[in-house]
Amino acid sequence: MLRYILIRTVWVFIILFAVLSINFIIFKLAPNYPPAEKDAREIFYARQVNDGYMTDRLETDPVMIGKILSGEIILPKGSYVAVERDGARLRIFEPIPISVQYVVWVKNVSQSNWGVSTRLRPNVPVFDILGERIEVTLRLNLIALIVYIPVGLFFGVLAALRKDSLTDNAISLGVMIFISIPSFVLMLFLVLVFGYQLGWLPYRFPAADVTGARFYTGMILPVLGLSFGSIAGLTRLTRAELSEVLTSEFVLLARTKGLSRPQAVIRHAMRNSLVPLVPSIIGSFVGLLSGSVVIERIYSIPGAGRLYLDALQNGNYDYNVLLALGAFYTSIGLLASLLVDLSYGIVDPRIRMGGRK
Repeated sequence: MLRYILIRTVWVFIILFAVLSINFIIFKLAPNYPPAEKDAREIFYARQVNDGYMTDRLETDPVMIGKILSGEIILPKGSYVAVERDGARLRIFEPIPISVQYVVWVKNVSQSNWGVSTRLRPNVPVFDILGERIEVTLRLNLIALIVYIPVGLFFGVLAALRKDSLTDNAISLGVMIFISIPSFVLMLFLVLVFGYQLGWLPYRFPAADVTGARFYTGMILPVLGLSFGSIAGLTRLTRAELSEVLTSEFVLLARTKGLSRPQAVIRHAMRNSLVPLVPSIIGSFVGLLSGSVVIERIYSIPGAGRLYLDALQNGNYDYNVLLALGAFYTSIGLLASLLVDLSYGIVDPRIRMGGRK
């Protein structure tokens, strides 16, 4: 078991590095639009030089200056020319090859240097920005996880115990509806109805300095928007697994030995149903995180998902922030995958992960 965990942990780091490398190349090949204002643009290119992604040089030869400004000399694609001292000299910023940029980036990351923001909050370290946003995202998703697990299990067990009854049909209809509706559509509906029309709940996320009841009421709509689809999925899976286990021979044997139906369900049926349920619950946390990206945007939540969309916008294309956020989301996904595999052996000790025949 220990050997299996070590091997899987090594693979987690290998896959994380591969995914981040692909992200780096894709982000660097994408079109980049520097700031429109002259001062902001020069700060942007100076930061690129400081990060090791561009080089700069001064040109003071009047003949060369004239040829560069007239277009006779074509600079590499992505270059930028800053005119200084009323045209007496030029500061020329030129990109270095992507392969060299990649080596510089790997060296910086290996030294825990993820750089600073170049567009959203210039010269602020990216992990200072992420630290403010990740806390909000994790709190929101953990609350949604705590809400949907007991509710989904309750409706799934209820539907399985009353299979083919009116209750089961009603629950199955609700499951089909909420699984079919995307979370962002449901979130828009909740905001329009309960936020704007009825005014029962805030129609946008409270500000950071808001405390007390208004802060907690501001969490209700996004938690519901994240939870309904997960509740439906967990209900369907619980019903399917428990319905199958309830017809198995060991449950019937337990009933013949004198156990009541609730005792047989709790002691035997639910325990065996947890083998596929627990991994799905752990893996669903990744789905909640991906769903919260759009919901954070709709509800104006200052979380990591909204930051990711802001950094992708035209005019705010921030490489370092995108790479750091990619590392965060990829790490969560890989960690959840590892925990899913380990959970099989925890729920059912008869399952040996990585064991040999």
